[in-house]
Amino acid sequence: MSIRNFRLVNQLGAAYLAVLTVVSGLGGALVATTWIRADVAALPGTILWCLALMAAALVTAPAQPLRMGLLCLAWLLSGLLMFASAMGFYTAVLEARGKRVEATVTQVRDGREKGRHLYYALADLEGTRIPGELSVWPGAEIGASHNPEGEVGARVTVIRDPEGLVDPRLPDDVDGSVAVPIWLVVFTMTAVACMLAGRPLRAKPVVRRPRETSETGRGRARRRRRKRRLRQS
Repeated sequence: MSIRNFRLVNQLGAAYLAVLTVVSGLGGALVATTWIRADVAALPGTILWCLALMAAALVTAPAQPLRMGLLCLAWLLSGLLMFASAMGFYTAVLEARGKRVEATVTQVRDGREKGRHLYYALADLEGTRIPGELSVWPGAEIGASHNPEGEVGARVTVIRDPEGLVDPRLPDDVDGSVAVPIWLVVFTMTAVACMLAGRPLRAKPVVRRPRETSETGRGRARRRRRKRRLRQS
């Protein structure tokens, strides 16, 4: 196929993209709320992620997807899109209505993830509990073995949601200039994979071979031509 005839945007790819984007967006928004604890959010997120692949495959039902390998690639990228959507959701909420407050740690618990990961219940200086939990202590880094940890009674500055929809976050973790580009990059990668998965397959050219004539058939044709010549003469 020549570059001139190459068309990336197609209807089936757009349908794939719509399904994966909607499911990833809803899943990301759901796991970013205080309704689901951060250490168990992986389970409902994984279920929604698997449902996204099933929904995308049903777009072409009852036929099978034309390019299943590329569709699976788009589905894998949609997992990153769900993570980016969660990040974008809590960032948007906290930037829109979040309040910067001094909080006190009232309880510390170790999550269910593999390894040590502490979660902190907080209260404001008046003693009112802040909905949700703080999942990262200031100065901690992902993957580091000796991260700083808080304790009951320690104070920390966070941005909280007055409505209690999302967990409190450290001020450095609420940055729309970082969350938006990440989401756009992952969305673009997912969109390209979806469009490639939706491209129609090229029809294989049918090569017709000439019908072979047996030697006996050729001899008969020659005799017929000779008889015609004799009759004409």
